Amino acid sequence: MKNIICIFFLDVFLGISLKAQNEIQRTYERHWEQGYEKIRIISYNVFNGFDWKKDKDRQNRFVEWIRKQDPEILALQELCGFTQESLLAMAQQWGHPYAVILKENGYPVGITSKKPINLKAKLLENCGHGLLHVETYGYDILVTHLNPGDTDKRRAEAGFIVQYIKEKTLDKCLLMGDMNAHSPFDADYMEANAIELLMKYGGKQSHNLLDGNFDYSVISRFLSLPFIDVCRCYVPEDKRTTFPTAILMYLSRHQEVRKRVGERLDFILATPLIAKEVTDAFIYNEKDTDYLSDHYPVGIDLCIKDKQDKI
Repeated sequence: MKNIICIFFLDVFLGISLKAQNEIQRTYERHWEQGYEKIRIISYNVFNGFDWKKDKDRQNRFVEWIRKQDPEILALQELCGFTQESLLAMAQQWGHPYAVILKENGYPVGITSKKPINLKAKLLENCGHGLLHVETYGYDILVTHLNPGDTDKRRAEAGFIVQYIKEKTLDKCLLMGDMNAHSPFDADYMEANAIELLMKYGGKQSHNLLDGNFDYSVISRFLSLPFIDVCRCYVPEDKRTTFPTAILMYLSRHQEVRKRVGERLDFILATPLIAKEVTDAFIYNEKDTDYLSDHYPVGIDLCIKDKQDKI
């Protein structure tokens, strides 16, 4: 019992220390012009909404991890069982007084923020589990979760989203979420290392493959808009896995073994005008996130001007 108490207080202490360290680092950073500040955006698939909100232990550990990272904006997928009210209540635990959920059934996406959120659109058709379009911090942000089981449907969904972005002339836009698709920038590494993944998908007859091979066309559709795959500019190809984590009990706890079925499914994509503001990108696939979800979160830091003046 004493050991459990010690571990609990150690986790709390480390969490406070990490957040304090992040805050200290931010106070040390400088810009040669006045009025610049960094903001952090994280996107996270939370695995069946913490078992439809029944897994309170995992949800509490998740909340504590988000507190440590202290993002300005958090995009979420698989908010199963959540409502607008319950999402806002959870967001307030990590210091976000604003939240929007796409829907209150199925597999919703949502977003929380430290600043007001201007809802632009909730699209429920032709884009997997939906597309949520909001504006916050002066950015158009689109959160989505594409079809998990059919690459043809994902390609159609990607085409629909690209057409929506073109029609709305979203030149300063971020698209993020669980795309259930692979980037061509990961192709060399996947073909050489994800040796068991093709078998997991079920071979040539799988609807998740293209003629028995990995399908890179969905992410390529976004890149052709153009979107910039910012994570690949900062994260080495052998460190980009976002799925699966050790939480899935049928998998090995050894990361080197899990790499054989590892893949990057989660993305933050930025239009060129925003990509220029990105200073860092992260895939948080270390031990501290092994048991929070079956996906690892992704994040970016941006250096922006006049943050206080933006919605």
